[in-house]
Amino acid sequence: MEDLGEFLEINKTKGLPRTYKFNQFIRWFTLIFALLAIAYSVWLIFNKVDSDSSKFTQFVPFAIMFLALNSFLKNLFSLNIIKLTQEMISFKYLGKKSVNIPWESILKMELNEGKRKMIRLKYTVDNVERSLEYTLSFPKPLEIANSIAEMAPQIEFDEFMAAVVITDKEKKDFINKNQK
Repeated sequence: MEDLGEFLEINKTKGLPRTYKFNQFIRWFTLIFALLAIAYSVWLIFNKVDSDSSKFTQFVPFAIMFLALNSFLKNLFSLNIIKLTQEMISFKYLGKKSVNIPWESILKMELNEGKRKMIRLKYTVDNVERSLEYTLSFPKPLEIANSIAEMAPQIEFDEFMAAVVITDKEKKDFINKNQK
């Protein structure tokens, strides 16, 4: 990490509260386009497909509807906004309830190496351990991870996240190197 200074004390540098958003144009365009594709598929089924239509013509509107519905639901229920404040981190979605996690309740940050690479945050709510995952394709994942690490110093990391997040030792080494 050559440009380590960019992530040092990132919350002081960039300020709080700070918001990270998935591209809103893409999100809303995809939702609207998917709804239009579903409506068109329904129109095709009721107005153009009949018992004399070929199997292909009967199948295509259902395939289009399935793909459009899949895209619509993914965009509706996936993470839309991450907001960092002095008190907590908030994960906001379009189609489901927001999740607010106080900094002191975050226990661990780790990489979930499934089909899609995700960062998993483990935290406690009323003495019950819970986890929340957000994808690495969300904008500025390094900035977000380092901000979380800075605001929640008690947090534990897995091997991957320990290599990605800037530790206090790395901060001191970088500052000493640049003072010379």
